[in-house]
Amino acid sequence: MSIKEAPSITATISRRRSRSRINIRWSSMGYVLLGVILVVIFATPYIWMIGSTFKPREEIFRYVSPLSWRTFVPLNPTPDNLRTLFIDLDFSRPLLNSLGVSIASVIFSLTVSSMVAFVLAWIEFPGRRFVFGAILVTLLIVFEAKIVPLFLIMQQLGLQNTYISIFIPWLTDAFFVFLFYQHFKKLPQELMEAATIDGCSYFRAYWNVMLPNIGPALISAAFIKFIFSWDSYIWPLITITDESKQVVS
Repeated sequence: MSIKEAPSITATISRRRSRSRINIRWSSMGYVLLGVILVVIFATPYIWMIGSTFKPREEIFRYVSPLSWRTFVPLNPTPDNLRTLFIDLDFSRPLLNSLGVSIASVIFSLTVSSMVAFVLAWIEFPGRRFVFGAILVTLLIVFEAKIVPLFLIMQQLGLQNTYISIFIPWLTDAFFVFLFYQHFKKLPQELMEAATIDGCSYFRAYWNVMLPNIGPALISAAFIKFIFSWDSYIWPLITITDESKQVVS
């Protein structure tokens, strides 16, 4: 190869690299545009809902079709709807009930489920696999099949019409046990061995060593559990008869 041919080869490589960068740039812009469109589509009902909160009643559905900026922006903003909701209907009470029950459900469910998963993943005992399999089988049982037994148990324990009765059926969750079990099993054996050598009990090894290493799984489970508890409708309606203890759903 002559010295004169080297610049042309370099120029060709540079052109190819620039074209590659342009293609990547256009591809990235396409993904961003698609993401923005999807966000707008999914956010539209919520934007309308928030805007309608501050509209007079006669204005809420006036500009629904065709869609325009008037559909989402209140022309005559008023706090009357919020005043009716929180003062006349006392919506703050069920809102606080739902918040408290959901937070308690998250704390207790994640604590118990992660403990069960840790025991099944790291502590050897006879019948461990059978217990794990039995827990997974409960995922096949629909909640409607458990309503009557749960109601009778709550009644016999004297827990009916209490906040505890709302979340105690989900004190542990088979799905979360399975999720945490898989994450615990992925942790290196050396972590448990080091904790044992340092004199940690099983609880200290669980709490101080193993649990912090599955933080992402805990955060994901917390969000899922909170949403599930917040949206729960049938069971709170059955077990709670006192209106002051009713939840939002």
